This record gives sequence, C-alpha cells and structure tokens, in this order.
Amino acid sequence: MYHKRKGQEIPMKEKWISSIMAGIYIAMGAMVYLSISDKLAASLFFATGILLVLNLHNRLFTRVCPLFAYNGSYRPGDLFIAWIGNGIGTALVAILIHFTRFEAGILGRIEEIVIPKLADSPVSLTILGLFCALFVAFAVFVGGIRQKQGTFAQIFYVWLFITAFVFCGFEHIIADMYYLSVYVLNFGTSIGDVLKVLLFVTLGNVIGGIAAGYFVQNLERESHENRK
Repeated sequence: MYHKRKGQEIPMKEKWISSIMAGIYIAMGAMVYLSISDKLAASLFFATGILLVLNLHNRLFTRVCPLFAYNGSYRPGDLFIAWIGNGIGTALVAILIHFTRFEAGILGRIEEIVIPKLADSPVSLTILGLFCALFVAFAVFVGGIRQKQGTFAQIFYVWLFITAFVFCGFEHIIADMYYLSVYVLNFGTSIGDVLKVLLFVTLGNVIGGIAAGYFVQNLERESHENRK
C-alpha cells in the first residue's frame, strides 16, 4: 500500500511525481492558511493539504519518515526522493503564484512567519520540528491507517492533529519550503539562514517521525503479545 504494489517495485518516475504532487498539496494548504487572518480558522484549513496527501497516498516527507520506521514500507532512498520532490512542488507553486495578484495579499503574513524562523536558533528549530513530526505521524497512524478512508473519523483525527501543530507554530519542513520560497522570491535573504532552517527543521522532523514510527510499532507488538 505504501511502497510496493503486490511485490512490484514502484517505478522511479511515479515516486518523483508522487513526491512533487505532495509538495504541491502542502503549498495549497499553506496558501489557504496565509489567506485567513484568524489563527484558529487558518490552522483548520491548512489541513486540506495533508488530507489530500493521506487520501491519495502521496510521498510527503513527514509521512514517509514514520512509515519507514513503522513497517519498512519505504527505504532510505525514498526519504531523499520525498524531500527533494516535495521541495520542487512547493517551489513550483511559489514561482507560479509570484506572477499573480494573489501573492500581494499574503506577503505581510509571509514576513510574519519567515522572519522569526530565519532568526531562530538551531536547537529551537530542531525541537519545534520534532513536535511537528509527532503530530503529523499520529495523524498518519490514527487518521490515515486506523480509520477507513473518507470516513468522518479519518477526517476528524487528521484535522485534529494537523490543526494542533499548525496552531502551536511547530515547524513542518515542507510548509517551510513554501514559505521560504515565497519570501526569497520577494525579499531575498542570506543563503546561510535558509540552509539553517532547512537543515534543522528537517532534522527535527526526521527524529520525531522515526521515533513515532518505532513507538507505534513496539506498542502494537506488545499489544499483540499480550493477547496471546
């Protein structure tokens, strides 16, 4: 379901398309988030991108990480493809939006969001990325796997976990790729600051996602052994 179809290796082309589309979906959710002034309402609607990813089984980096640890349905190389492909998708959306009137309406919010990230410390970025990854991983496990696709329960749990991390301001690397792309296109900034955000938020997302995957795997194993 997550990596192979009936034992057949998924073609590399499909992996890249799936990864790029995941980045586009997250950018779509981020655009809605930036368009709404109320923080809670904006956080609620950011989840549209994640819901698309989970229902279409796209290779979102923060989905691939926990599943890599949980059941080995992805390989280390898939993490790389997802990260790069997601980034391409978010950058593509940012570039396209740059030539529309829509962009002017979100630049104020972009500055509010990106400037604190660029000024933040590596430790803070890593920890905020870790907590984001935990919320996304549990959205994947509780909403994306345990609930039937398209049901109210699935939508509720995904919306709950995703809204929570966005409202708290935790760091999602793929959303950050979109915000940074828009910011750089309009204001420019130090490449060192951009790389700092990308590196340490990615690190936090990887740690949190893999830790959540192993935790859920071990919890299920213990539960299964106790029922014997």
